Amino acid sequence: SLSLLVNLADDNYLPENIVVVAGEADDVKVLNTQTINWSTQTLTEIKLLENLTEHFPIVTIRIKSCKSHGIDTRVRGLKLNCIEERSLGFDQDFFSGDRLVRYPLLQSYSPSVIYKRSIVLQRFTWLLDSVIQYLIPSWQSSIEGCGHVENQSLTSLESIRQLLPLLKKRLALIDTLLKGSASDPSDRKVVYINRHAALAHRANPSASADFSNTVFMQLFEGLKPRDRNSPPLSYRWSTQNDQWWECKFLSEGIIDQGGGFRDSLSDIAEELCPSDPDAPMPLPFFVRTPNQSNEDGNVNRDCYIPNPSCTDFGKYEWIGQLMGACFRGKELLIVSLAPYVWKRLVGESYNWSQDFATVDAAEVRIIDSLASMDRDTFLAAGRSWSMVLSDGTHVSLKVDDDGNPKPLDYDDREEYAQKVRELRMVECDKQLKAIRTGLLKVIPEAVLGLLTWQELESRICGEPEITVEALMKNTYYHHIDEDDLRVKYFWSAVKNFSNEDRSRLLRFITGRRRLPVSIFISSGKNSPIDPLPESSTCCNTLHLPVYSDEKIAEERLRYAAYNCVSIDTDE
Repeated sequence: SLSLLVNLADDNYLPENIVVVAGEADDVKVLNTQTINWSTQTLTEIKLLENLTEHFPIVTIRIKSCKSHGIDTRVRGLKLNCIEERSLGFDQDFFSGDRLVRYPLLQSYSPSVIYKRSIVLQRFTWLLDSVIQYLIPSWQSSIEGCGHVENQSLTSLESIRQLLPLLKKRLALIDTLLKGSASDPSDRKVVYINRHAALAHRANPSASADFSNTVFMQLFEGLKPRDRNSPPLSYRWSTQNDQWWECKFLSEGIIDQGGGFRDSLSDIAEELCPSDPDAPMPLPFFVRTPNQSNEDGNVNRDCYIPNPSCTDFGKYEWIGQLMGACFRGKELLIVSLAPYVWKRLVGESYNWSQDFATVDAAEVRIIDSLASMDRDTFLAAGRSWSMVLSDGTHVSLKVDDDGNPKPLDYDDREEYAQKVRELRMVECDKQLKAIRTGLLKVIPEAVLGLLTWQELESRICGEPEITVEALMKNTYYHHIDEDDLRVKYFWSAVKNFSNEDRSRLLRFITGRRRLPVSIFISSGKNSPIDPLPESSTCCNTLHLPVYSDEKIAEERLRYAAYNCVSIDTDE
């Protein structure tokens, strides 16, 4: 029930004609219309609604007129009586400990606190949903209006960007923006590709200094305008266009009806960011992050970053256009870039300690430790005024008369640390700017402002699909038999895991989120009953302890996958 509280002494300020409506803006429902005769009314509580059984997110009380044609109204209070809480799709019990195993950051809070926060968040996102379309500047809604400036898109939403996926109207708004800028060419380009030459180059990249035999370069050249009067491709294909170009594979009896086109995208991705960590790099545009070679417990060991030394910005821009085309359509360009890179591309805020650690966790730890390092430990390390970029380039920050890096004094360590942070964080700025420029030629800037970095990555690369069969094919056993009960419990748990669970487990064991990668299962240490498993990411090994039963094994493995990315026997 809903009541209006008044004071009879307010006389001409008393409301006389009242309409109660429910709903939003143009979609309202009249719940009650009431006219009060103040000559007979003696109660100070006016019942407006009673015995409601339907939930309304918004109820508005409209006071149409007042007693004796008074021009202002005076209300002393509102009284709301609820005997039943609206069903939110969850209750306080929903946030019990078992349900939070995938969300370790929430485990330190009580179910009551999380539940109350959830109610507030739901209300907040509802309010944001109602105005989201008004927060987009008109010049960011089209391709032509973009200024291609990093971190300038929807800056007012930056602090709540990770809440945007909760909005119901956001995806429809994104779809409208994409459809409004779509442009399909009148004809489909035909590109001739020599995959035999590309495979030979991939096996020995040093044999071709210009990389012309790669599928990447063959497509880049083949998709250029044929003459000066031909317009370049916009790469803003609509979702109905499921084949952007046709491939003619030399010396292959293949008619491309879409399969060859998709193969060419897969070949480009493999050339840019090889899935095999030991394969040579066929192209110079990306380099393996230092995390791939550092033998520590970091969880981003399959990532790449733009090559700081590569200045072919036209190719980087084309990579951005391909990314944008995949975002708009149904195709994938599976490039395993560091989260730091995706944050930069989407325009999300980033920092050194959390985000650059996805590129070079060892360097972040060392530099951050300098401030608190004692003099003896510092002097034993013998550092100089020099640093190394992600591509292995040595940079001297201060040099002596002979051009050699000066020794680093203990009192200068914080100045040195700050300088390293500044230079490492901008080491591939120009390359990232070029990729983002290409991306914004295909996607309106407002769309990027409505995305999280995780969504940009998944729309371009897809979610890592990890099947039980694929895991089994890549698993080997060391000091443990395949028919051991521990191994049987392990595979029983993996079969019950979701795809996200398996991806997290793979990251826990290897530091990588995607296959292919070899996994080694070994016997765990003699530990208390039902301990957590341990992993050695440097050698892709899972150390399986003894568990009481299948259920406990599944619980411990899932908990480790989500909560124990730093439990590494190397640390």
